[in-house]
Amino acid sequence: MVINYPTLAEKKRNFILLAIFLLSLAVKTAIFYFATDPVIFNKYPYFAEQISKGSAIGERILDLSPAYLYITVLFFKIYGPNWEALALLQILLGSLNCIIIYFVGLRIFGAAAGLLAAAMLMLYGNMTLVELTLEPETFVLVFNSLALLALIEAGNNRTPGYRSGKWLLAGMLVGLSAITKPNALLIIPGAFIWIGFMVKTWGNRCRAMAFILLGVFLLVAPVTIRNYIQFDDFILITADGGKVFFHGNGPGATGMERADLPDQGFIEEGQSEPDHAHALFRKTARSVSKAPLKPSECADFWLTRTIDHIQTAPLSALFLEWKKFCLFWNNYEVHDLDSTYKNYSRIQKWPLIPFGIISALGILGMGITLKRFRHAFLLYWMIFIYLFCVLVFFAASRYRIPAAPFLCLFASQFLTQLFHFLRQKYISKTVCCLMFIPMLLAWTYLPFHREIKQFDGWQQASRIHYSLGGKTLFAKGEYQEAIPEFEKVISVDPNFTPAYNYLGKSFAIIGEFDKAQKCFQRVIDLAPTVDEGYLNTGLLLELKGESSKALPYFEKALSLNSNNTKAKEHIEKLKTPSP
Repeated sequence: MVINYPTLAEKKRNFILLAIFLLSLAVKTAIFYFATDPVIFNKYPYFAEQISKGSAIGERILDLSPAYLYITVLFFKIYGPNWEALALLQILLGSLNCIIIYFVGLRIFGAAAGLLAAAMLMLYGNMTLVELTLEPETFVLVFNSLALLALIEAGNNRTPGYRSGKWLLAGMLVGLSAITKPNALLIIPGAFIWIGFMVKTWGNRCRAMAFILLGVFLLVAPVTIRNYIQFDDFILITADGGKVFFHGNGPGATGMERADLPDQGFIEEGQSEPDHAHALFRKTARSVSKAPLKPSECADFWLTRTIDHIQTAPLSALFLEWKKFCLFWNNYEVHDLDSTYKNYSRIQKWPLIPFGIISALGILGMGITLKRFRHAFLLYWMIFIYLFCVLVFFAASRYRIPAAPFLCLFASQFLTQLFHFLRQKYISKTVCCLMFIPMLLAWTYLPFHREIKQFDGWQQASRIHYSLGGKTLFAKGEYQEAIPEFEKVISVDPNFTPAYNYLGKSFAIIGEFDKAQKCFQRVIDLAPTVDEGYLNTGLLLELKGESSKALPYFEKALSLNSNNTKAKEHIEKLKTPSP
């Protein structure tokens, strides 16, 4: 028997891979333990628990990533509600993704660029924060990277019969990514162009395309069939595109701030299920249209409504697209989860790599690699996909973060080329590159700086002082301590209705009834079509011993929300004669 011992090169490569994985895991674990709070966004855990218990979640299943939902269901069945362990699993996958990116860089640019890209990715702290949220992005990143590596391997293989299996594998990985986040379907056109570049004959090209489509179909079709059977509606994967399109382009959208329904946040707070906005948008579409719209028709309703809005002010819409284009490359991270925003604020002082540096160097890398465009086409395409998604929707960090690994690859290629110019003493090329670095850094830091600062102040108020400050203190029964937090929110945004509502409750509990009544009146003024302000005013008047004045408020609350059980109880109590 012949024993094949690993060569020196293989030992060196294995050591590099192990080092990348362990260092990445060490960095991510440090961020997890020292920069994050034990607060999770409960959307997927909530619905996973419901499904595991046999409860039907109805149309809400159309708002959720199919792959990630079933991953969380499986995790819950095995481990129970140990969601911190799932977060740790996700940073383990994030560390694995650094290795995959190393291999992608190795295939396209060489070992040095691949290693540097993996190092940049592991030190991009915001990537770890996103991986620690119980959202699908971690799996999207891994599946995207694997799909890209499979496409590269299939395109570089010169044996047609062997290559067919690799095209099928690539298609299945694209399909896996698509049922995690549907925008991954945009990889398909890029894969077809790649086939045109790398496969010589039309017969082999058609066969490669067919295998990719087959791979995608095998993963996506079961989800589409599930949707059709359950809702008698053709929905490819999910049915929230129209809603998200409205968020990014409807009235009041700024690229960072989303367009929302009137009193949306206030209404959501009264719901037991997380992220209730999806159901609220469907309810509103059916109410406005006065028709029993199917879920796909609800999505079309918001798509049409948003396009109509865009057509009323096309120049403003064009400016919004320009702003979103700039924000895609900007250093500022637009987080839409409270805990992630707070954790991001913490790690800004850590010696990690911010997005602005990756973005600036990545742009320079894309420029310096243009002469090898065909060879690096898939990397360009992946960045284009997520730039396109930001332009169509909005500049949330989680929408652009799947582009970060590929920007790291271009950034590493730029740095390796710069080092090559220095080593070869190409003075003019070196000076040219060095001149462009500060220009691109300015581009990623300066545009819309004042507006970003104002938006960050609002984020601080709504996420830190309200959600993680005042509301948390109120839930603990620390009402006196909660009051200053709510007052800070109102000082930043005088029209923040939920803050007035909680402030009024806090004042009422500590006995400052006049202040509480002013707060509840402000709630009624700001949200006259929501029952909460009227209900709380009625309860306060009862507490003050003015029951006769409370009855009209309870009746108004019940007229706005027929399911308001508290209002019903108090109306019955007030109308029942005393014995």
